[in-house]
Amino acid sequence: MRHWALPLSFALLGLAPVTWGQAELREGVARYHYYQNDYLPALSELMVARKQGDLGLDRGAVHEGAIRMAFGMSASAERLLESALSGRPKQRDAARFYLGKLHYLRGDWPQATDAWARVGDALDPDLARERRALEWQWRLRTGEPEPVDPETLWDQLGEWAPVVLYNLGGAFARAGDREQARHYYQVLVEEVPRQERHKAEYLTLRDRAFTALGFTALLEQDFERAEQAFDRVRLSREDADQALLGYGWAALERGEPARAVRAWQALGEHSLTGSAAQEALVALPYAYTQLDAPQAALDAYDRADARLEEELARVDQLRRQLTPAYLRRQLAATDPRATLYLEGRENWLTLTESTVAASADPYLSDWVNQSPFQSQVQALSDLRDQAQLLADWPEKLAHYGQLLRNKRALRNDRQADVARRQLWAQIGQLRERRAPLVARLSDIETRSDYLALADDETRRLYERVEAARERADRLTAAGELENPRETRDRLALYRGILLWRAAQDYPDHLWRVRKQQRDLDRALAQLRTRQDRVRTVIADNPDIEPALARIAERTEAIVRQRQRLDEAQQRQAEQLADNLQTHLAQHQARLTQYLSRVRLGAARLQDRALREQGGAP
Repeated sequence: MRHWALPLSFALLGLAPVTWGQAELREGVARYHYYQNDYLPALSELMVARKQGDLGLDRGAVHEGAIRMAFGMSASAERLLESALSGRPKQRDAARFYLGKLHYLRGDWPQATDAWARVGDALDPDLARERRALEWQWRLRTGEPEPVDPETLWDQLGEWAPVVLYNLGGAFARAGDREQARHYYQVLVEEVPRQERHKAEYLTLRDRAFTALGFTALLEQDFERAEQAFDRVRLSREDADQALLGYGWAALERGEPARAVRAWQALGEHSLTGSAAQEALVALPYAYTQLDAPQAALDAYDRADARLEEELARVDQLRRQLTPAYLRRQLAATDPRATLYLEGRENWLTLTESTVAASADPYLSDWVNQSPFQSQVQALSDLRDQAQLLADWPEKLAHYGQLLRNKRALRNDRQADVARRQLWAQIGQLRERRAPLVARLSDIETRSDYLALADDETRRLYERVEAARERADRLTAAGELENPRETRDRLALYRGILLWRAAQDYPDHLWRVRKQQRDLDRALAQLRTRQDRVRTVIADNPDIEPALARIAERTEAIVRQRQRLDEAQQRQAEQLADNLQTHLAQHQARLTQYLSRVRLGAARLQDRALREQGGAP
């Protein structure tokens, strides 16, 4: 179903249907959402397709750049639009238009006009009308207004004409030409095409135009026309208070104070943060006097006095409360019951959460919601985050310092251990023991000297046999030995038995001697390992003292940075507090002014009543 709907919708919009390649399909879905004013699905489609590799950087760049620009992401929007300048003529002209609009929104009119001057004939008609509307807006903002035929505006600007007509009326009104101002306001409310009449944007402009027409008629003392204009303003709008106030004055000037009373009674119930509601509190008693109801007027003055006193007390309490210290404390909290607090709001485009200031108090909400105040709050929040980041580092540096001190203590312990156990001397002693053992073992193995490894008893017996043989040889030579042959044979037998015993025990004894050598080698290897470790600890490690000095230096630097951050936070909080105090002081001054007018009016009314009764002047 969707595959049929896309080409049809593009045909209705005057666009060529896409081919069904992967890239064209993804871009087509995004364009469909874009022209249905579903900007987030369109942006999602383009971003996902580009992430998955289905779209190159230039495909869908104009639409994505336009959407990003609408969401305030001007830098990324500009990069995308510049990437589309090498595309097809229609895409290139659209990119140049949006780049010009980006410069316009930045207030750089020369760059905007330069970009628009490069736009060719392939620009979409809707974008061309928007460009002409922006040019009109700039001329009205920076120069004197010039009369223009409304029909020409409708032809050139289309749906943008109501905005330009309203601003034309405002420009002529500021210039003092009420006739021209009324003309354009009348065109806006009476000659709009049928297809525009039910759009929310037009209805808002129409209400404002009727309000302006009403006050223009009041200045010209055409009270009937003023009342008719005010009567056509929708009271469901939040800024309809001015129309109610003007309606009451028009009715009063026409000699219908009862209608003025009804309008101002309704307006007086509204929040007193607006000047219209405050004006109604003062005007209502006057309307009662026109009805010849002095007691009702006095009662109205009393109610107005009480309400204004109450509002002044609220404003005074707010001014005493909103100190720099309070702001720093509250703007670190998220308690919605507080006068001023922070709340987290997720940014869908960046998938991050940002914090904004909020207030439920009507005297603060209008000011707090403005961009300059939010920018100052964000700056204070950034300073606080940096301070919190730095606040974690002294403890970390203290841990690092302790680790280095522990390492230094370990080094000292190792040095003491080396000195105590004479590690190097032990290695020399083991080498001295090993050298003769290795030489002896090599000699024994070379000569197969079984007796060298024989046990003590075997060697002792062998030595006795050898001594007996030598004695027998001497006795035989001296002729003193009886049976010398038998003696030599018996000694040879004993000698053979001892050699046989030594040969039997030789492998075991050889293994034991070799084990001693291996034990010595193992002990030497262990000592060498310990020696290398000690050398590493003592000589090879980076020096600890410079590292400790750097840590101390960084700790002092962090202390200074934290102090500067604290001072910066204090300055930012003081600036916020000053701005709020200035804002509240304006409310306070206006409330005080109206309170003075209420009390003056009540005093005059009482004075007149006394004079009428013949009392004291």
